[in-house]
Amino acid sequence: MTKADKKTRQPARQEQQETRAASPGPVLTATATEAAPHNAGEPSPEELEALIKGKNRAHVEALGDAWAVLTGQNPAAIMGRIAGTVMHEGGTRPAWQWKRGGKDHVLMAWPQDQPVRASVLLSGPEGEHLRPVSAVPLLEGVPNDLTVEDVHPWANGLEANVAVGMMEDKNPMWFFDPLFGRDRDDLTPGVTHTFLLAGLAYGLRKALLDEITITSGPRYEAYAAAWLEENPGKRRLDVPPLKVDVSDRHMIMPGRNFCEYQVRATVEDVQDCQLEKMPVTIFYLSFPFEHRQPLHLPVYASRMVLGDYEPKKGEAVEAYVWLQGRVIDIDQGPQQ
Repeated sequence: MTKADKKTRQPARQEQQETRAASPGPVLTATATEAAPHNAGEPSPEELEALIKGKNRAHVEALGDAWAVLTGQNPAAIMGRIAGTVMHEGGTRPAWQWKRGGKDHVLMAWPQDQPVRASVLLSGPEGEHLRPVSAVPLLEGVPNDLTVEDVHPWANGLEANVAVGMMEDKNPMWFFDPLFGRDRDDLTPGVTHTFLLAGLAYGLRKALLDEITITSGPRYEAYAAAWLEENPGKRRLDVPPLKVDVSDRHMIMPGRNFCEYQVRATVEDVQDCQLEKMPVTIFYLSFPFEHRQPLHLPVYASRMVLGDYEPKKGEAVEAYVWLQGRVIDIDQGPQQ
């Protein structure tokens, strides 16, 4: 992409809006962590509080987990074949090509007719032979208008983790940008872009609980104080557990690493696709807000992740997802 081409991709600037989650439930709030049941092998309330505050998370600069869950195979054993297939049979688009620092960059992806693809990023001096520098599962996302807050470039300078604001005074949401080398000039904090956002499921199950019990945290403390005021003569030990209906709530909670999230939402639609001969299911989720448009998220789940489970429209699901996004491609034509 030339500098002249780049001018067509200038972002529309707008003031960052205050965004609070709407009914039926909070998104990226402490309330979501309080709602998580604590069973054996799950985080303690203290660990959950650390998660929601973004503590102890790391920027993992590797894609092995994504390739493993998508293909169901050891990435080290198949990456050579995947890269060879993409470079031999794959295609590219004008929006996936750019020049920077005296180098040409081209993203090739395959298969051309599926929303989930294997992609290889090629790079080299202008006019010379290009060599593969990265291979990424490329997920076709849906448009979301999001405001940039922070960027964590990877060591290779061509990929990055990007943070966008979701709620005022709350931790931002992070996703991996496979086209950071192209997008970097646009990713200015405070600027709003249309991003193509998607998720890859590392784990998935039907939502197990329609009601949870809260026994600690700010919400419980407020509830306990009100209960004691309404029941004079009772002691703190007499306060019953707080029961919360989560049957129709939509929640996102930070995972172990940046760009990873635990989510709960209702499936709005289901579609099937495939990467080569590997079946992949896409289920569509959305997260409502009061003062902005909902966050829309297609989540890709491989056969390895699904097992015998088949998510259905209208069903509540819980998933652990890795988020990926990029500034929307200007050209929407077929790959060449």
